[in-house]
Amino acid sequence: MDAYPNQSPTKPNAEAIAWYVEEAQRLLEDQQRRAESLRTRGGQVAGFGAVFLALIGGNAAKILETADGCTGTAIGLALLGASLCLAVSVVVAGVGVIKPQPFASISADEITNYVSDRFQSEPDLWRVHVRSLRALETATRNAQDGGNAAAKAINVSLYAFLAGLAFSVLAIGILIVELI
Repeated sequence: MDAYPNQSPTKPNAEAIAWYVEEAQRLLEDQQRRAESLRTRGGQVAGFGAVFLALIGGNAAKILETADGCTGTAIGLALLGASLCLAVSVVVAGVGVIKPQPFASISADEITNYVSDRFQSEPDLWRVHVRSLRALETATRNAQDGGNAAAKAINVSLYAFLAGLAFSVLAIGILIVELI
């Protein structure tokens, strides 16, 4: 007895393929939203890093004037470490997340084919769906790879940002201890 009574062994199930196309489109949309969200987060980390970097750069001379000797050297090294970490955070976020990424999607020509008379009168519409699935698979893979690369860049940028903040807190802590 045939497990699929309405299924011809030589012809695919057009309804099933249409369902797969819909699911693949949803997956592509999810990956595109994920990549956009990660780019937004990367921009936020880069922005905060740049603000803290500007604060350190603008106040470093004044901070270093208040301390001398070993304390001044320790504060200077902490501020230098903070500056380097924050600069790395901004650069990694900018290069790895914010810069425009090439995005492959279903080409306009492919979509134009789907509305042409040739495809609309296609007796085996599943062939169109299979082509759609192939195009969606490529676009989804590219979106997923871009999202994964952005997530890695955000992690590196975030750790560098946190290290920069830690160095900044260390410099402020040393300064407070010196002034007390």
